[in-house]
Amino acid sequence: MIAVEDEVFAQVNEAQFGTFDTAKTAALKIKRQRKRTNSRSHSSEGDDPVSPMSEDFPKLKLDSSFKRDRRSKTGSRGLPKKGGAGGKGTWGKAGDELNSSAVKDDQDPNFDATDMGSGIKLGAYIPALDREEIEKNLKPLFVEYYENSELDECISAVVKFNIGPDNFGDVLTLCVSMALEMNSQKRELCSRLIADMYGRVIEPQYMEDAFVALLKQIPDLELDNPSAADDVGRFLARAIADDCLPPAFLKRLASFDLDKKSQAAVLHASALLTMKFAMSKVSNIWGVEGMEKQTTKFYSNKLWFILKEYLKSSELEEVKTSLRELDIPHFHHEVVYETIVLAMEQRVSEFAKYAQRMIDLLQFLGKACIISKSQFETGFKRVVDDLDDLTLDIPNAVSLFSQFCDMCVAQSFMSEDTYEKLHPNRGRKRFVSEGDGGKIKTTI
Repeated sequence: MIAVEDEVFAQVNEAQFGTFDTAKTAALKIKRQRKRTNSRSHSSEGDDPVSPMSEDFPKLKLDSSFKRDRRSKTGSRGLPKKGGAGGKGTWGKAGDELNSSAVKDDQDPNFDATDMGSGIKLGAYIPALDREEIEKNLKPLFVEYYENSELDECISAVVKFNIGPDNFGDVLTLCVSMALEMNSQKRELCSRLIADMYGRVIEPQYMEDAFVALLKQIPDLELDNPSAADDVGRFLARAIADDCLPPAFLKRLASFDLDKKSQAAVLHASALLTMKFAMSKVSNIWGVEGMEKQTTKFYSNKLWFILKEYLKSSELEEVKTSLRELDIPHFHHEVVYETIVLAMEQRVSEFAKYAQRMIDLLQFLGKACIISKSQFETGFKRVVDDLDDLTLDIPNAVSLFSQFCDMCVAQSFMSEDTYEKLHPNRGRKRFVSEGDGGKIKTTI
């Protein structure tokens, strides 16, 4: 390889400069050999340097216009770095200094105590509600709560208002006064509302003051609710059972200037809390514990006991009050059904007397708008549908029911059309015949 290069070099020199002197040619050969020896000494052992004149590595020639082309070879246009604010010696875009956060480290050279501020946070000011505004804004919320029993929704809406410590008593008086005009279920909801407002709406240290304000309102509450003193005493005892008030609060009430009716409420609460198993009984002070789990069977038993009590006492007003407290207008057809069945379960010799008392009760409840016409019709239809089953326990149930209907029609409590709707395939006088043993006629 070296000999070939020397020969090529000699031919090139001869072509360009003519024939050299032999001595000069020998000196040039020696100098080139020294250069080659030095270049080999710097290479690693065993390497065979490749001559740049080798045919295996042809020299590439690039177009000068291609070298000067600075356009992207990727085919995509890239955005400037850091949004155009990058680069050596730049401080960011104009306006970035306004968004920079203050340096909080006092050891930092850029720390400035004036940037830390005074620690005061500014916010929207919500003025506190007065007594009239409380009734105007909170009463619709309480009405909706007593209808749908959504406790969390009610509390979330009340918390949005600014209620000062001086008006906590007005909030408590408002929800209690509304519950006193309703049944026991609504009063149970009110007790749960008071327990949930503790700490969220009414601050714990002001709960006692709120109940003192409620006790002072008893004379005004008794104008519409004569039993307000006893009911407020129940609310007071229930609040203590729910840990909204300490038991010692009843003793501290002796230092307040309360009238006789307010003192009667305190004595009633104290009596409830000193009886045996007081906490468990006070927790169900309104008699509707776990009302969300009550079923039709529960209400059926309640109505049966109410009607049995009526057969003993004949107190019409007591039945009306009990039905209003239950607040189940959609289930009043059960009252009609149980009334007829209880009358038929009496002795045959006393059936006419008890049937008349039951008819008097149904007429009274109808005139008082407690039971609607549709509930009456549904109750009678249920008896007709269950006659076959009732006959198993009451052999003459068919004939007794026929007599009951005859008495209702005779007293204008039931119309002929209604009777025909109940028995579309039978005439009123041909429902049963004497001597048939209570068997229903299949033909007229």
